Amino acid sequence: MRIPITLLLSMAILASCGSEGPIAPEPADVSRVSGIRVVSGDGQRALAGSGLREPIVIQVLDEEEQPVSSALVLFMPGNGHGVTEPTTVGTGPDGRAATNWTLGPISGLQTLAVTASGASVSISGHAISVEDSLDVLFGPPDESELSAVRDDWASRDFSAASGMIELEEAYSMGGSPTTLRVVSHQVAGLRHYGAIIVPDGAGAERLPIMVFAHGGDDGVSVEETLFILTIALGEMRDDFVYVIPSFRDEPLEYGNRAWRSEGPASPWDRDVDDALALVNLAMETIPETISDRYFVVGASRGGGVAMLMGIRDPRIAGVITFFGPTDFQNQWARDIASLLVRGVTVDLPGVEYLRASYIVPWWAGEVSLQDARLALIRRSPVLFVEDMPPLQVHHGDMDGVVSVTQAESMIRAMEEIGRGAPEFEAYIYPGGTHDITSMPSAIPRGLGFLRNLLGPGGE
Repeated sequence: MRIPITLLLSMAILASCGSEGPIAPEPADVSRVSGIRVVSGDGQRALAGSGLREPIVIQVLDEEEQPVSSALVLFMPGNGHGVTEPTTVGTGPDGRAATNWTLGPISGLQTLAVTASGASVSISGHAISVEDSLDVLFGPPDESELSAVRDDWASRDFSAASGMIELEEAYSMGGSPTTLRVVSHQVAGLRHYGAIIVPDGAGAERLPIMVFAHGGDDGVSVEETLFILTIALGEMRDDFVYVIPSFRDEPLEYGNRAWRSEGPASPWDRDVDDALALVNLAMETIPETISDRYFVVGASRGGGVAMLMGIRDPRIAGVITFFGPTDFQNQWARDIASLLVRGVTVDLPGVEYLRASYIVPWWAGEVSLQDARLALIRRSPVLFVEDMPPLQVHHGDMDGVVSVTQAESMIRAMEEIGRGAPEFEAYIYPGGTHDITSMPSAIPRGLGFLRNLLGPGGE
């Protein structure tokens, strides 16, 4: 006997009403759907073929812009534009639905169509290639970018405000009596600490300042720095007033005490502001100093700081740098950036700051390309060599911290403007590492460079 289908449907409905099982949700009134609002996830960037970091979230609305629940939403990527999981989703009580979008394998703009009962909206994603993106980030700077950096530097105030003496006592540099002061001052509202060391009896002749810019990210020890300078300078140790800056968010250590300069950190860039302000404080408060010219020596991170100081302050009569970075746009720097955007940790001075502040945020679309480019440009002395005072560079070809290609970039930049000895000297040491002791002739060469700059009688 055949049972009419209408009877079967009626029996099923009656059975479901009499059962204790769940009742199917009431379907949405599709006629109420008027539009779709994108809540989040639009415009993200990710490697081609990879998933976006954040889910795509939309909200279905009626004509009064109230959420519509139980509406069926379809997420459909364009041709070759990847896949979504899930593809169809019912909206919740708040009218929202979400999906995860994995982009297609080809770099470029990709689209995702979202539809619900005739309403639709288009969402975009940017599939990027590491190398194509780095081509843009590391492209040669144009004159407008160089001018923007120069204008930025010119606008900065690195005068020393609210100077204070934190500690003052006698100190012996290899048997030569000096007065050591730990001082503080404000730069852009931040309290900064440094040390100033004056040879006793210096007032009769007045002496030039020598700034020592330290390497690494862990601050500076006054005793260790003075020990190095005492050994390196030998008989010339009484010929300078010494200025030792700390950098932002790092300690200056002396004896059993430490003074931490306020932050946030800004390797190579605001480091220069802090050091220049400390020099100004020394010239204003130490009568034994010559006020119209001084010298800067730097190692590693401090080598880059020293060169940038030379570019920005015309009072600097000479710079000596040991294995300092010169070019944040060369292949070595680009290779580091490539590792960073892939999530690889690179344990080098200043790199974590660049990773967290510029490289990864640029990659994620949170920092503009222009801001990321300018951050690299303003840290690259090779781009401003026409403003560099006399410079001597030392670098080992086996340096595993700062690639010797950084010194080679400076050599090429100086050759392009026709700069050579005695205003520019560069020495590459076969087998030399990231250690001054691996370059045995570096110190004598540095002393000779200083003597030539000081002139007859050290004047």
